[in-house]
Amino acid sequence: MDSRIRKKKILVINQHFSTGGIKKSLENLLPVLLEKYEVKVVFISGNTQEFDEKYPGIRIESPFLLSSALSSLKEIKRMKLSMARTLIKVIFYAMSKFIKTESLVNLAVDLSTQLGEYDCVISYAHDNWFDNGAFYGGGNYLAIKKTKSRNKISWVHGEPKTIGLNSERLVRTYKDFDHVVAVSEAVKAQFERLSGGKIRCERIYNLLDIEDILNKCKDVVYEEDFSIFRIVTVGRLSKIAKRIDKVNEIAKMLKEHGYRFKWTVVGDGSEYESCVRICKEYGLDSMVEYVGNQDNPYIFMKKNDLFVLVSDTEAMPIVINEALIVGTPVLTTDFPAANESIVDGVTGFITGKDVNALYQKIAFCIDNRDVLRSFRDNIKKHPYSNDAAIKSIESLVG
Repeated sequence: MDSRIRKKKILVINQHFSTGGIKKSLENLLPVLLEKYEVKVVFISGNTQEFDEKYPGIRIESPFLLSSALSSLKEIKRMKLSMARTLIKVIFYAMSKFIKTESLVNLAVDLSTQLGEYDCVISYAHDNWFDNGAFYGGGNYLAIKKTKSRNKISWVHGEPKTIGLNSERLVRTYKDFDHVVAVSEAVKAQFERLSGGKIRCERIYNLLDIEDILNKCKDVVYEEDFSIFRIVTVGRLSKIAKRIDKVNEIAKMLKEHGYRFKWTVVGDGSEYESCVRICKEYGLDSMVEYVGNQDNPYIFMKKNDLFVLVSDTEAMPIVINEALIVGTPVLTTDFPAANESIVDGVTGFITGKDVNALYQKIAFCIDNRDVLRSFRDNIKKHPYSNDAAIKSIESLVG
């Protein structure tokens, strides 16, 4: 690009930079944006040290009141002016007992300073509404109220019904955006149905760093081991949506039926300690291993026979496509977007969400390894590509 041509200024607003699919998706998006645009990023909450080390100089300061109110006390202890932030956090928590969290977040946004003028503003993390009246988010409000731009875009990474959207909330949240992006056809269809046709959105699949994934596991050669069947699961250890608690229950059934297997679970989260404890209680120590977060999960994906996803709901899980990129067949639960990544019976299996259905299909895979070999051949014939997504993003941003 001619250096005399001014690069367009892009602001990306995200909730935080901690474990999760949105974080990974953002990490894959930023290099694409940085190639063509001048990019700034703002986080609503959380510690940003990891981000600053990886992307020096592109983060702008988070709104003080908002980040103090929404960060955890553990995160606040590692931030500047932690005493003042702690006081704000305590006041915010006390007020949330009497005032809806969403209203308080809105107030914090209203009291925040302007973030400036940009050619394009991207609110990258969707908001979440919960049955108990709680609210988690604020990026959409920040983008609309505290930035100036002729092109404001909001991403939806979750199924609308799962993140708590109803028709009224959807229209109120997204009516002022110029574009809305859904990460799967299933999310797009759900969103547009719920909007009653008032707001349209575009589907853009998450970007993946294919070269990086393959480089990180290039020294690993998959070899079938007929003495034991190897399973891997990668993701956030949570009972909500991710339903990681199913792993021990399925493994217990496999053990009771005499199957020889090793199940490696990569990831961390609120249920890590509980999963490890139950694993020991069931006597599965030698069969199920919880290894926590790993800098290179792709090694684990590649050297195992089957990747298993046990979630009750997903919008478009990055881990499925990562497993396919390294050549590993996938068994996933049946959520609306599952067939956008997996061709059932060709590159993997899509099955029921209950423990018994997952057990039955894993047992079938153990008993029929030749099927998985054919899946591996089929996966090679359909390599993952970012080309369409990159073209759509550049068209949207301008």
